[in-house]
Amino acid sequence: MPKDVEIQSDDYEVIPLSPIRKLEERIRKIEREREGFAYESFMREILELIQSNQKLVDEIVKANDELREELSKIPGKIDEMLKAWKEFIDILKEVGSAEATASSLTEQFNKLIEQNREMLEAIKSLKARARTGTVGIETVKYPKIRIKK
Repeated sequence: MPKDVEIQSDDYEVIPLSPIRKLEERIRKIEREREGFAYESFMREILELIQSNQKLVDEIVKANDELREELSKIPGKIDEMLKAWKEFIDILKEVGSAEATASSLTEQFNKLIEQNREMLEAIKSLKARARTGTVGIETVKYPKIRIKK
């Protein structure tokens, strides 16, 4: 052999290929299982989204039914309101058509004003007597009236 050519020495070993091929096959199988697991988790997420979507659809349908029910009540309420307005207008027409002249109304207002003045004077005189102690008036407590809405 010539001196110029160097021989590279690599170490070689004889190894049976069947265990290596078995390991390669196991690695491929694990990789496929990982892909399958990712696919399964992806499918689970899709199923969960479908279920939540179905719940939303069910709630929307329920709300729509309730809204339709409420909307069906509106025409009856409008009829009641129109009836009340017609009665109100009829009352206004009756009042307007009644023979109430300006002078009769003025007389009635004057009577009311005079009655109010008399009541105020009576109250003032009672208060004055109560301060001086000349009136033996007992205070009367009236029952409380409660109005329910």
